[in-house]
Amino acid sequence: NYLSYIHLQTYYIPLYNNNLAYTNSLLIEYPMNISADFGITVTDTLRRNGDELDHSMELSSKDLDHQRIRELFPDVDFTSNQGFLAVTGGRHLELGDEIDSTPIIHINEIEAIGEGSMNLSGLNKEDSVIIVSAGSGTACIHAQNGTFTHCSGTGVGGGTVLGLSKLLLDTSDPFEIASLAEKGNKSQVDLILEDVVSGPIGQLPPSTTAVNFGKITKIEDGYSKEDIAAGIVNLVGQTAARIATSVAMMFEAKQIVVVGRAPSFNGLKESLEEAASITGFTPHFPQNGEYASALGALLLAEKNPPN
Repeated sequence: NYLSYIHLQTYYIPLYNNNLAYTNSLLIEYPMNISADFGITVTDTLRRNGDELDHSMELSSKDLDHQRIRELFPDVDFTSNQGFLAVTGGRHLELGDEIDSTPIIHINEIEAIGEGSMNLSGLNKEDSVIIVSAGSGTACIHAQNGTFTHCSGTGVGGGTVLGLSKLLLDTSDPFEIASLAEKGNKSQVDLILEDVVSGPIGQLPPSTTAVNFGKITKIEDGYSKEDIAAGIVNLVGQTAARIATSVAMMFEAKQIVVVGRAPSFNGLKESLEEAASITGFTPHFPQNGEYASALGALLLAEKNPPN
């Protein structure tokens, strides 16, 4: 048999093979389909466990080779695994087409993000949808009828939050940044419309940002680390939203779906929602959106499994 091993708590249970018996070695043996998305900051992995998916994440490594794959999947025997490994993102093409005896299926990143995002969103696949992949940077993908097209993007994203926070707040810890931003007030560092004009501009509310961080050049103090963190997160969220809504209007899309890990910053999610609402959009943030790309790679590989 082609076999793969996984540990379940303190014992192993035989699956898919009624002829297997419990042994002192405490091993289970069954084919396993797995996937990995090699992001700039985080690597997400998925294991298909019957009808359920097991998700794990680790900080990405600068090295991507077969040894790294074994570290990500220590429970899989690639010599005997009857399933496959689907990979996307980063330098996945350098992994080749096989690890030991397990086939490696390479999935285009745009296709992976699109397939996974639409699956998680539950939206009608016939609709015109803009998918915002908000990770270290931000990519916009148009989805309709199972076709996915990269249509825009920006280098501003979660990585920008971490980088600016390192420069301005002396921290790149995402949990600390999120905590600071939640306590801060972006209006202490940003100029808003009511600060710079005497009347309304179209339908824009008076609290709309006029100049990100524009207030800092006009005052000596009065702002805190928390306010700076809120301003950084707001800058990134607004930038992503403005690009997404512009692209959505160009493609006459009715829905915007946001995936990736950046929306885990509550302030960023709120800024994105607020900026999108100005143009009449209410973005969808599907559950488990942080591993949309890994999911898409797995689903597409399952549709076209290796011979």
